[in-house]
Amino acid sequence: MHPSQGKLIFDDQCEFCLRSIRQLRQLDWFNTIEFIPLGKAGQIMTRYSITSKAMQAEMHYISPSGHVTAGAKAFRAFGKKIPLLFPSAVVLHLPFALKLASFIYMKLAVNRYALSRLMKCSSKNCSVHRDS
Repeated sequence: MHPSQGKLIFDDQCEFCLRSIRQLRQLDWFNTIEFIPLGKAGQIMTRYSITSKAMQAEMHYISPSGHVTAGAKAFRAFGKKIPLLFPSAVVLHLPFALKLASFIYMKLAVNRYALSRLMKCSSKNCSVHRDS
């Protein structure tokens, strides 16, 4: 890991999330984020006191300085490091914008497995193929 990289922990059992991460990887031209699947994040979660319940609700971003944010606040934090996302991240500093983004993010997060089914995913990670 490069010392100036942040860490983004994401749900690797969700096809919607995996597709989103693939897009983020393509946009991360300067390799500023280390993408960490939830299935491999146990030590990091313990080190930063991130609970499994919190991770099931929202993605978490750990800045290079160790500051932890989640959901829309995480997008705001790592978005400033990705040139094409920078304008959106700056807009999220407006109070109403972050509230709206948080509301939309939570709706997507709660329904991410249903969204995966709508996307007709074929991955074995897809919620359609999960037992639970």
